[in-house]
This record gives sequence, structure tokens and C-alpha cells, in this order.
Amino acid sequence: MIEMKNPPFPIPTFDLTGKVAIITGSTKGLGEGMAIVLAAYGAKVVVNSRSQADCDQVAANINATGGTAIGIKADVRVKEEIDELVSKTVETFGKVDIMINNAGIGITKRVTEMTVEEWDEVVDTDLRGVFLGAAAAAKVMIDQGIQGRIINISSAGGLVGTKNIAAYCASKAGVISLSKTMAMEFGKYGITANAVCPGYIPTAINTKPLEIPKVREQIINKTALKRLGRIDELAAVVLFLASDASSIITGAYIAADMGTTCN
Repeated sequence: MIEMKNPPFPIPTFDLTGKVAIITGSTKGLGEGMAIVLAAYGAKVVVNSRSQADCDQVAANINATGGTAIGIKADVRVKEEIDELVSKTVETFGKVDIMINNAGIGITKRVTEMTVEEWDEVVDTDLRGVFLGAAAAAKVMIDQGIQGRIINISSAGGLVGTKNIAAYCASKAGVISLSKTMAMEFGKYGITANAVCPGYIPTAINTKPLEIPKVREQIINKTALKRLGRIDELAAVVLFLASDASSIITGAYIAADMGTTCN
């Protein structure tokens, strides 16, 4: 980026220097990619999952490459653990600027075969976890007068129905609506709330279906770009929403799905 002399207005930047970001579910896949990219752009990153060892490993990897990160274990389904995740972040870094609610799971079963316990497991992680994480972070942002960013990871499955993953789709659709409501409630404090809806990006959660040639071909054929996505591409969308460059955007969702849902 060049330095312009006397620009007519402030030039938007993706620089996150001095910002503090919490990313749930960030020890693998998309979440780990987000942590790496945000750290690369200057954010102090809090890595989270249900395994302290995994959190410490990813944080150590980021620190070894010149970033700043710590790992804090927490189960996003448990309010007390999420509250502690946020409070420990504040104790360490003094504040929270960016909250990325990314932790999620999926169970592949037909509606008629899914148990109530399986339904609750998915909904509690994918929707309740977003509610708890966003609420805890927003309270700190409001108390500290921080015009923060709340980024909730939904899915292309939250935009269209998909067979055999009803609980996942229902949860992810809820995340989009919840993000819109958060935007309305938090807007007066200068806090934005948006959702990102990834399509198929190869990660551990979808390894099995993507290993089946026919299924992989069907998924790719549904996309406008005729390909799967990459972790770095999704992380770039999150970086945009976390940065000052997105300050005008709130209550929106971005379908980062290679054009799967455009028809």
C-alpha cells in the first residue's frame, strides 16, 4: 500500500495493530486460518478450543512466526466458560476488539433418524455458542467504549436447505438472523455484527464426503466458480470484516461459497 499525500478522505486499512481478537474453534481448519491471518495483520489473538494442549500448540506456532497469541480452553456451550474466556482475555490484553464465533459441529443424519440429544449437541454448539460468545464480548466492548467487531461464522447451509444436516442448517440460519438482531442492538455503541457463510472448503469436518469422487464432483458442479474454496480465502473475508475497511457494514451476511447459493 502506498502512502498518499493529503488524501481527500481517510484511506481504509486492514491493519489490526493494537487490536485484540478472540476466535472460538481456532485450533484447526478455518478457525486456525483466521487466527494466523489476523495475527499476521497485527492483532493479538486468543486461540480457543476444548483442548488446552491444542490451544497452546497453535498459539506457539503463531508466536514462533512473529505474531502474538495465547491459548485459552473453553467450551462455547457453557456460559461460565465463555465468560471466563473473555475475562482472561481482558486480564491478559486489557480489552476485546474482535470476537469471532467460529466453533461449530455437524451431524449427518436424516430428520427422522436424528435423536433429540444429537439435535441439541449441534444447536447448542452452532447457535447457543454464538449467542454466548457474542453477548460476553459485547458487554466488555460496551463497558470499555470499544467500537468492536462481532463476526459470526454461519454457512451456505444457513441459506439453503441441505439433506441430512437439518440441525446444522437450522443453527446456521439462526446465526444469520441473530447477527442481524445483534447489529440492531449494538449499533448505537458503534459495534458491528455480521455473519460469514462459507461454502465447501476442505477441512477436517468435511473430509469424508469430499473423499467420495461423485460427491466432490456434485459439490463443485453446484458452484459458479467450479471449484472448492481455500482456508486463506475465507480468512481474508474475516479480515475485511475485522478491519476498519468494513466499518459501514453491519447486520449483513457474506456468502463466501464460490457462488453455490447465487442461483
